[in-house]
Amino acid sequence: MMKSRFSFFRAILFLVGAGVVVLAFYLTQGGREVTGVDKFTWVSISIMYLVLFTPFFFSSIRLANFSEKIPNMVLSWLGIIVYVIASIIVLVLLKYYLTLNQAIIIQAILVFLFLLDVYFAYFASAHVASVAREVESKRQYLTEIKSKAASLTLIVGNLPSQYEQVQKLINQVTDDIKYVSPVSGGAGTDAELQIISSLDNVKEYCDIACSGGNPASFESEVKKLQMLVKQRKLLRG
Repeated sequence: MMKSRFSFFRAILFLVGAGVVVLAFYLTQGGREVTGVDKFTWVSISIMYLVLFTPFFFSSIRLANFSEKIPNMVLSWLGIIVYVIASIIVLVLLKYYLTLNQAIIIQAILVFLFLLDVYFAYFASAHVASVAREVESKRQYLTEIKSKAASLTLIVGNLPSQYEQVQKLINQVTDDIKYVSPVSGGAGTDAELQIISSLDNVKEYCDIACSGGNPASFESEVKKLQMLVKQRKLLRG
Protein backbone atom coordinates (compact mmCIF):
# COMPACT_ATOMS: atom_id res chain seq x y z
CA MET A 1 0.00 0.00 0.00
CA MET A 2 2.77 2.42 0.96
CA LYS A 3 4.68 1.51 -2.20
CA SER A 4 1.68 2.32 -4.43
CA ARG A 5 1.16 5.63 -2.63
CA PHE A 6 4.82 6.50 -3.11
CA SER A 7 4.60 5.65 -6.82
CA PHE A 8 1.49 7.82 -7.20
CA PHE A 9 3.15 10.75 -5.41
CA ARG A 10 6.28 10.30 -7.52
CA ALA A 11 4.20 10.42 -10.73
CA ILE A 12 2.36 13.56 -9.57
CA LEU A 13 5.66 15.20 -8.61
CA PHE A 14 7.13 14.43 -12.03
CA LEU A 15 4.08 15.77 -13.88
CA VAL A 16 4.04 18.98 -11.83
CA GLY A 17 7.73 19.55 -12.57
CA ALA A 18 7.15 18.87 -16.28
CA GLY A 19 4.27 21.35 -16.19
CA VAL A 20 6.58 23.98 -14.71
CA VAL A 21 9.07 23.43 -17.55
CA VAL A 22 6.30 23.79 -20.17
CA LEU A 23 4.94 26.90 -18.46
CA ALA A 24 8.40 28.45 -18.35
CA PHE A 25 8.79 27.78 -22.09
CA TYR A 26 5.56 29.56 -23.02
CA LEU A 27 6.15 32.49 -20.67
CA THR A 28 9.73 32.93 -21.87
CA GLN A 29 9.12 32.55 -25.59
CA GLY A 30 5.98 34.61 -25.62
CA GLY A 31 4.66 35.13 -29.13
CA ARG A 32 8.01 35.34 -30.87
CA GLU A 33 9.28 32.84 -33.39
CA VAL A 34 11.09 29.81 -31.95
CA THR A 35 14.58 29.53 -33.44
CA GLY A 36 16.80 26.47 -33.69
CA VAL A 37 18.81 27.71 -30.70
CA ASP A 38 15.60 28.12 -28.69
CA LYS A 39 14.52 24.58 -29.53
CA PHE A 40 17.94 23.20 -28.55
CA THR A 41 17.90 25.17 -25.30
CA TRP A 42 14.49 23.92 -24.20
CA VAL A 43 15.17 20.35 -25.31
CA SER A 44 18.37 20.50 -23.23
CA ILE A 45 16.43 21.83 -20.23
CA SER A 46 13.85 19.05 -20.64
CA ILE A 47 16.60 16.40 -20.77
CA MET A 48 18.22 17.90 -17.67
CA TYR A 49 14.87 17.63 -15.90
CA LEU A 50 14.57 13.95 -16.91
CA VAL A 51 18.14 13.34 -15.76
CA LEU A 52 17.37 14.85 -12.35
CA PHE A 53 14.48 12.39 -12.00
CA THR A 54 16.58 9.35 -12.90
CA PRO A 55 16.86 8.09 -9.26
CA PHE A 56 13.03 8.15 -9.04
CA PHE A 57 12.62 6.21 -12.28
CA PHE A 58 15.01 3.47 -11.18
CA SER A 59 14.12 3.35 -7.47
CA SER A 60 12.55 -0.11 -7.98
CA ILE A 61 15.99 -1.59 -8.65
CA ARG A 62 17.13 -2.57 -5.16
CA LEU A 63 20.32 -4.11 -3.93
CA ALA A 64 20.65 -6.53 -1.05
CA ASN A 65 21.75 -4.14 1.68
CA PHE A 66 22.62 -0.53 2.44
CA SER A 67 26.37 -1.00 1.96
CA GLU A 68 25.71 -2.10 -1.63
CA LYS A 69 23.37 0.83 -2.29
CA ILE A 70 25.94 3.48 -1.31
CA PRO A 71 28.20 3.07 -4.41
CA ASN A 72 25.05 2.83 -6.54
CA MET A 73 23.70 6.16 -5.24
CA VAL A 74 27.06 7.94 -5.37
CA LEU A 75 27.72 6.95 -8.99
CA SER A 76 24.17 7.90 -9.99
CA TRP A 77 24.20 11.36 -8.42
CA LEU A 78 27.75 12.03 -9.57
CA GLY A 79 26.61 11.37 -13.14
CA ILE A 80 23.56 13.62 -12.69
CA ILE A 81 25.60 16.53 -11.30
CA VAL A 82 28.28 16.26 -13.99
CA TYR A 83 25.68 16.03 -16.76
CA VAL A 84 23.66 19.05 -15.57
CA ILE A 85 26.76 21.23 -15.09
CA ALA A 86 28.15 20.21 -18.49
CA SER A 87 24.80 20.89 -20.19
CA ILE A 88 24.59 24.36 -18.64
CA ILE A 89 28.14 25.10 -19.83
CA VAL A 90 27.16 24.00 -23.36
CA LEU A 91 24.18 26.39 -23.31
CA VAL A 92 26.40 29.26 -22.18
CA LEU A 93 29.04 28.50 -24.82
CA LEU A 94 26.34 28.25 -27.47
CA LYS A 95 25.55 31.89 -26.88
CA TYR A 96 29.14 33.06 -27.41
CA TYR A 97 31.38 30.44 -29.05
CA LEU A 98 29.67 27.27 -30.31
CA THR A 99 27.58 26.75 -33.41
CA LEU A 100 24.24 24.97 -33.05
CA ASN A 101 25.57 21.81 -34.73
CA GLN A 102 28.58 21.72 -32.42
CA ALA A 103 26.31 22.08 -29.38
CA ILE A 104 24.05 19.28 -30.62
CA ILE A 105 27.04 16.94 -31.07
CA ILE A 106 28.39 17.73 -27.60
CA GLN A 107 24.98 17.28 -26.04
CA ALA A 108 24.53 13.92 -27.78
CA ILE A 109 27.89 12.79 -26.36
CA LEU A 110 26.87 13.94 -22.88
CA VAL A 111 23.59 11.99 -23.13
CA PHE A 112 25.48 8.87 -24.22
CA LEU A 113 27.97 9.18 -21.35
CA PHE A 114 25.14 9.71 -18.87
CA LEU A 115 23.34 6.59 -20.12
CA LEU A 116 26.57 4.65 -19.57
CA ASP A 117 26.67 6.00 -16.02
CA VAL A 118 23.05 4.87 -15.48
CA TYR A 119 23.93 1.40 -16.75
CA PHE A 120 26.91 1.00 -14.42
CA ALA A 121 25.11 2.62 -11.46
CA TYR A 122 21.95 0.51 -11.62
CA PHE A 123 22.09 -2.50 -13.92
CA ALA A 124 25.78 -3.51 -13.75
CA SER A 125 26.03 -3.02 -9.97
CA ALA A 126 22.77 -4.92 -9.41
CA HIS A 127 24.09 -7.79 -11.54
CA VAL A 128 27.41 -7.86 -9.65
CA ALA A 129 25.54 -7.89 -6.32
CA SER A 130 23.31 -10.72 -7.56
CA VAL A 131 26.32 -12.79 -8.63
CA ALA A 132 28.02 -12.12 -5.28
CA ARG A 133 24.94 -13.31 -3.39
CA GLU A 134 24.76 -16.44 -5.53
CA VAL A 135 28.43 -17.24 -4.88
CA GLU A 136 27.92 -16.65 -1.16
CA SER A 137 24.88 -18.95 -1.07
CA LYS A 138 26.90 -21.67 -2.82
CA ARG A 139 29.56 -21.40 -0.10
CA GLN A 140 27.15 -21.26 2.84
CA TYR A 141 27.47 -24.87 4.05
CA LEU A 142 30.86 -25.45 2.49
CA THR A 143 32.38 -22.76 4.68
CA GLU A 144 30.90 -24.44 7.76
CA ILE A 145 32.21 -27.84 6.64
CA LYS A 146 35.76 -26.56 6.21
CA SER A 147 35.62 -24.80 9.56
CA LYS A 148 34.47 -28.00 11.32
CA ALA A 149 37.11 -30.04 9.48
CA ALA A 150 39.86 -27.65 10.60
CA SER A 151 38.61 -27.94 14.19
CA LEU A 152 38.54 -31.73 13.90
CA THR A 153 42.14 -31.75 12.65
CA LEU A 154 43.23 -30.13 15.91
CA ILE A 155 41.33 -32.63 18.06
CA VAL A 156 42.35 -35.83 16.24
CA GLY A 157 45.97 -35.41 17.25
CA ASN A 158 44.99 -36.13 20.85
CA LEU A 159 43.48 -39.56 20.13
CA PRO A 160 44.95 -42.53 22.03
CA SER A 161 47.38 -44.78 20.15
CA GLN A 162 44.80 -47.56 19.58
CA TYR A 163 42.97 -45.20 17.23
CA GLU A 164 45.94 -44.75 14.91
CA GLN A 165 44.06 -46.16 11.90
CA VAL A 166 41.05 -43.96 12.59
CA GLN A 167 43.36 -40.98 12.98
CA LYS A 168 44.83 -41.62 9.52
CA LEU A 169 41.35 -41.89 7.98
CA ILE A 170 40.25 -38.63 9.59
CA ASN A 171 43.36 -36.84 8.35
CA GLN A 172 42.67 -38.12 4.82
CA VAL A 173 39.07 -36.92 4.99
CA THR A 174 39.93 -33.46 6.30
CA ASP A 175 42.56 -33.16 3.59
CA ASP A 176 39.98 -34.12 0.93
CA ILE A 177 37.55 -31.51 2.29
CA LYS A 178 40.05 -28.77 1.44
CA TYR A 179 39.53 -29.51 -2.26
CA VAL A 180 35.72 -29.58 -2.27
CA SER A 181 34.49 -26.78 -4.56
CA PRO A 182 31.15 -24.89 -4.59
CA VAL A 183 28.35 -25.98 -6.93
CA SER A 184 25.41 -23.97 -8.30
CA GLY A 185 21.69 -24.40 -7.89
CA GLY A 186 21.88 -26.04 -4.46
CA ALA A 187 22.96 -29.33 -6.04
CA GLY A 188 25.34 -30.09 -3.18
CA THR A 189 23.14 -28.93 -0.29
CA ASP A 190 21.89 -32.37 0.78
CA ALA A 191 25.38 -33.88 0.66
CA GLU A 192 26.84 -30.92 2.55
CA LEU A 193 24.23 -31.17 5.31
CA GLN A 194 24.99 -34.89 5.68
CA ILE A 195 28.71 -34.13 5.87
CA ILE A 196 28.10 -31.52 8.59
CA SER A 197 26.08 -34.04 10.59
CA SER A 198 28.76 -36.72 10.16
CA LEU A 199 31.52 -34.28 11.16
CA ASP A 200 29.62 -33.51 14.35
CA ASN A 201 29.31 -37.25 15.07
CA VAL A 202 33.01 -37.86 14.44
CA LYS A 203 33.95 -34.94 16.70
CA GLU A 204 31.71 -36.35 19.43
CA TYR A 205 33.39 -39.77 19.10
CA CYS A 206 36.81 -38.09 19.25
CA ASP A 207 35.85 -36.37 22.50
CA ILE A 208 34.64 -39.69 23.95
CA ALA A 209 37.83 -41.50 22.90
CA CYS A 210 40.07 -38.73 24.27
CA SER A 211 38.20 -39.01 27.57
CA GLY A 212 39.02 -42.72 27.82
CA GLY A 213 35.79 -44.07 26.33
CA ASN A 214 35.44 -46.61 23.54
CA PRO A 215 32.84 -45.49 20.94
CA ALA A 216 31.80 -48.62 19.02
CA SER A 217 30.82 -46.89 15.78
CA PHE A 218 33.83 -44.58 15.61
CA GLU A 219 35.59 -46.09 12.60
CA SER A 220 32.37 -46.79 10.70
CA GLU A 221 31.29 -43.16 11.13
CA VAL A 222 34.64 -41.94 9.83
CA LYS A 223 34.31 -44.23 6.79
CA LYS A 224 30.79 -42.90 6.23
CA LEU A 225 32.16 -39.36 6.35
CA GLN A 226 34.88 -40.32 3.88
CA MET A 227 32.27 -41.72 1.47
CA LEU A 228 30.10 -38.59 1.76
CA VAL A 229 33.05 -36.33 1.01
CA LYS A 230 34.01 -38.40 -2.05
CA GLN A 231 30.45 -38.24 -3.33
CA ARG A 232 30.38 -34.47 -2.81
CA LYS A 233 33.69 -34.03 -4.65
CA LEU A 234 32.12 -35.61 -7.73
CA LEU A 235 29.71 -32.66 -8.02
CA ARG A 236 30.97 -29.82 -10.23
CA GLY A 237 29.69 -26.46 -11.51
